[in-house]
Amino acid sequence: MAGVEKRVKGLDGLRALAVVLVFLSHKARVDVVDVGKIGVWLFFLISGYLIVGELHRNRVRIEQHGARTAALLYVFFMKRTLRIFPVYYLLLIALAIAHASFYQRDVDLGLAWHFVFLSNYWIGVVHDGWPGTVSHFWSLAVEQQFYLVAPFALLFVRASRHLSLCAVVIAAAAFAHLTLYGEGAIAPLIYAFSPWNFAMLALGGALAIGGARVPLRAGALSAVWFAGACVALAGFALARAECAEFERTATHAADAMLPGLLDIGLALSLGALFLWLVRRQDSMLVAALEVRPLAYLGTISYGFYLFHNFVPSRLGVAPELYAQLNVPDAAQPALALVLQFALAVLLAHLSWQVLEKRLLEWKRPLETAIRNRLPTRAAASRT
Repeated sequence: MAGVEKRVKGLDGLRALAVVLVFLSHKARVDVVDVGKIGVWLFFLISGYLIVGELHRNRVRIEQHGARTAALLYVFFMKRTLRIFPVYYLLLIALAIAHASFYQRDVDLGLAWHFVFLSNYWIGVVHDGWPGTVSHFWSLAVEQQFYLVAPFALLFVRASRHLSLCAVVIAAAAFAHLTLYGEGAIAPLIYAFSPWNFAMLALGGALAIGGARVPLRAGALSAVWFAGACVALAGFALARAECAEFERTATHAADAMLPGLLDIGLALSLGALFLWLVRRQDSMLVAALEVRPLAYLGTISYGFYLFHNFVPSRLGVAPELYAQLNVPDAAQPALALVLQFALAVLLAHLSWQVLEKRLLEWKRPLETAIRNRLPTRAAASRT
């Protein structure tokens, strides 16, 4: 358990699907189901699975005297800093300059809150609404807040208690999520600031720690699990979308909690499908997620997520040009979306090649330097 975790196939493809869902939510205004929520929750599941899984294995190493807690903390925060901060803060600085000069000068973008990763609090509690092109920063704030707490909560707690800790977080977050609905909280507050977002990260962690105990090898149980997860996911997603009008007219707290219950069902169904994918690495679905273009989009998904909402929604909207080219009216919105998607991919590609990829090359030498500076007690005693 203390060794290096093998690469889990399909995760980059899942990231790609997640950003596509978010893109469709923001740009295509897909409202049959809340595809944006599904996309963000999928991101949270993946992050929880990887980060909590890594911290759990590192705690096992500590207990086996194979690593020092201080070294692991330094390595963890070094990796997160290289991955998240440079492109994020460069974007915020550029956005601040543009906002002061010409970009959406009449809109309160809450830039100071984004600089300290409190976007979710600002949107849900202070601003009481969605601030346009920077609305998507709330999920980045959730992940960063999780990164600040998770290493201390897991590296200083015995590994045997980690699964129980995840379960407590999920249960407490579910109670808080339902309470927000029962109290009639506004939609942006529930969406961006509900503790249930942290529950999705904890759920991913629980699947990383305890998912191997679920017997999902090829066979009848595996097929039933997959089919049941897909049906439940679709059912909860459609029911949650149809619940929007009921949510606005509910008069009793118990009735108002119904959307929250559907949220929890949707999240658990997504978790069940995710567990099947990470356990059935030999499946055709995982092979499809490993297709190179999809996997590369997953690789650059962080940059895509950062930049996509700043791509102008009017890009590609040219009815007069389309009329001259005899483009059918029904195809024109799709062409605009393709152009917007292509520009977001291009920006993410440039960000990855020019900045992100080069910075990540420093991870291994910096990790080696930290471990040499803070060797394990056993290694130190031999020198």
